[in-house]
This record gives sequence, structure tokens and C-alpha cells, in this order.
Amino acid sequence: MKDWPPDERPPVWPVFFAFRIMVGIGFIMLGVVALGWLLRWRGRPIETGWYLRLCQWTAPLGFIAVLAGWTTTEVGRQPWTIYGLMRTAHSVSPSLTGSDVLLSLLCYMAVYLVMFPAGIAVMARIVRDGPTEGAAQHEPVHGQRDAPFTTTAE
Repeated sequence: MKDWPPDERPPVWPVFFAFRIMVGIGFIMLGVVALGWLLRWRGRPIETGWYLRLCQWTAPLGFIAVLAGWTTTEVGRQPWTIYGLMRTAHSVSPSLTGSDVLLSLLCYMAVYLVMFPAGIAVMARIVRDGPTEGAAQHEPVHGQRDAPFTTTAE
């Protein structure tokens, strides 16, 4: 790092901690998967309440790991957009105003404020309606121990 002038060095501490958070969450998620395999091998992952709660608590960790990875990538390459060729200060569009960015943000927010509740409503309707009538008539998948899933015998 000392080979470069101070104005060309990325900030170290955000990259240092973001990378470790990302890798640590990856190991936690691998542990949860391995534990699930062990419980499945013993034939009781669904009946194990503490494991299901663990899965609920670890569900958002993937999103946090993605954010930590993004932070590692974006902060770690500063002050360059293209290393040695274009600095981030030169990457900013001079014709883009703050109101343009605000308008774009508001449009994205409006689209997602419509899409999210619509998706929740569709999923709630599917759950409320339950399985279709013909679903119970399918043959189980062969070769699976205690096959909980079904498929058509066509």
C-alpha cells in the first residue's frame, strides 16, 4: 500500500471488515446447510423446531453478505473506476443533476411499492387456496427416501 501516494489508496478499514463479515456469514450459512443435511440424514429436519427457527434467523444473512461483498468491491477499488485509467471523480456525468437522480429514485420506489404488495397478494392467494385437487393423485418420486414431493406419472 505504501507504494502508492495517499490520494490513490483505498480506505482500508471498511474493506477489511466488510470482507470478513462476508466470509464469516458464508461459513455460518454453510454450517446451517451441513446441519440440515445431518438432520435430513437422520430423517427429522421438519420435526426439529430449533433448526427451523435457526433457518428463520439466518435467512437475511445472505442479503447482508451480498451488501458486505458489494462494499468490499466498491470501496476496495477506490479511487479508480477503471484501475489506472479512470478515477471515480471523472466518472460522474456532468449533465446529470440532483433532480434527475431524485426522479429516477422516486420512479424505482413507485414501481417497487406496487410490485411488492402485488407479489405478497399473489403468494397469499396461493397459500389460502391450498393445493389443487389433482395433486393428491400423483405418484411419489422414486429413489427418494421418504419422498415428500410428488410428480405426475406421465
